[in-house]
Amino acid sequence: MKKNIPTEEELKKYSHKKMTMPLMEHAPEEAKGSVWKFIKKISTYARTPGTLADYKKMAVFAENDALVDVVLDTLKDMKYPFSEADFIPDIVGYYYSIAMISQSMHRRDETIKLLNELVDYVIANHSPSTLPLVRNMDVLSKDYPDLAGIFEKARILYKIDAIDGIKKGVPIRINKLYNNYTSAEKIEAEYINIENPQDGKVFVEVDEKEFVVRIVENGKDIFSKKFKHYSYGMIEYAIVRDVLLRKHMEDMKIDDATDERVVEAMRADLKKLYSDIGISVNNEEFSYITDGYEKYNNTDLPQDVQKYLEEIYNDEDLKDAFFDCDIEIYEEAWVKDLENDDSWFEDLMGTGESNYKNIKPFARDGSGGLWVVLDDEMIGYIGTEGECGIIARNINEFMNIVAVQRGYVDDFCSVDILKSEEAFLEEYKEAPESDYNRVFNRFIKKHGFTKDLKKIYEYIINGVTTKPFFQVIATDDEYCDSYSILGSDDGQEALEELIEKLQ
Repeated sequence: MKKNIPTEEELKKYSHKKMTMPLMEHAPEEAKGSVWKFIKKISTYARTPGTLADYKKMAVFAENDALVDVVLDTLKDMKYPFSEADFIPDIVGYYYSIAMISQSMHRRDETIKLLNELVDYVIANHSPSTLPLVRNMDVLSKDYPDLAGIFEKARILYKIDAIDGIKKGVPIRINKLYNNYTSAEKIEAEYINIENPQDGKVFVEVDEKEFVVRIVENGKDIFSKKFKHYSYGMIEYAIVRDVLLRKHMEDMKIDDATDERVVEAMRADLKKLYSDIGISVNNEEFSYITDGYEKYNNTDLPQDVQKYLEEIYNDEDLKDAFFDCDIEIYEEAWVKDLENDDSWFEDLMGTGESNYKNIKPFARDGSGGLWVVLDDEMIGYIGTEGECGIIARNINEFMNIVAVQRGYVDDFCSVDILKSEEAFLEEYKEAPESDYNRVFNRFIKKHGFTKDLKKIYEYIINGVTTKPFFQVIATDDEYCDSYSILGSDDGQEALEELIEKLQ
């Protein structure tokens, strides 16, 4: 049997991933095969680990002591890559490496020492790109109690990152319009964790768990809403809006934030800083501006798709559960905006024509890819790297798949996993682990969905292998045809390979 050791050409192919060469350089001859297998695996991931399911992907590698030796020694030598600009392209590989050693008992004392040192360093230096580090301890401490103490220390990073994000983001927006009008220090002093807030003024409480946006009058809350730490943009908007109101009140010498002249001037400024859709999204989140149950009946989406979007968007827990699966549901105005301006298609796929003509976006993933409704109400995906394809025959089967699988859909988009029912069941033989099991179980029960993995496999295969394939044919020599969601830069070869294996 040929040893699984890369050739120079193979190494060169992966060298843009910044973890590749350090790991191979630390590997003794007898460990190079397992290290190379690990490198190829972490190179397939597009984002840092976030859910328990993501972290569990590293559990099998954590059982290999020789591999743990190499990864741990590499990380110890690398130590603090957070401020290295050229490291950022493989921040994904770095944090999957951290996830792997965090689940190994081999050289455990050294691992715990390293994790403590990393957390101490990033807290002291307010280093960027460190939220996945605290997330690592947050998620894994339930199964590995010796990480709990590190998490208690590390969770302050949630707060540090949140405050830094607001302090930096708001002045950048405001000073675009009014040069040097405000600063990070002023924003923190006037808006963040204020003991005695001014009547009618927005202020934000930030701790290690969440944001709370509040408005007080006569000592009582007239508005209070909690937001997750990933909602930086919304919090920034609330403060930008308030800063602009206060500025125009001062300039006009008007002591009334509801005065039409003040509000109109503030709105005019917001239009210069945000798109119409951005304003609509944020206004909808802050019910002191506009309040109501979000509906989608003014869109061109099929009625059953509208109903699912209404249910998910208006249920914070369910919306968070889908967000955890990298499916972001937005308000009706976002859907309408994409219906009225189809430039998004060329932005994602370049100049080309699809064999499916009726393409309606209804959700987005973290990379900017879109979930879409196709002809005959099939559900497809258009990615940001030239990939597209059909996932399910209809919205009911799509929702059933997501609710049962509870991870990123692209986790199962692999010929090796889908080549047979046995391979699929082996991959998902353990019950999915999610922070949102209760929420998804309620969703499944409400809609009468199946939990039978054989049926889920059938839904996926029926969707993925639907013909004609959903693809985009380039009409400009500068672009190439799209490729399937099962493979990279291979046109439809991976999909054809899957169909051949199934037959």
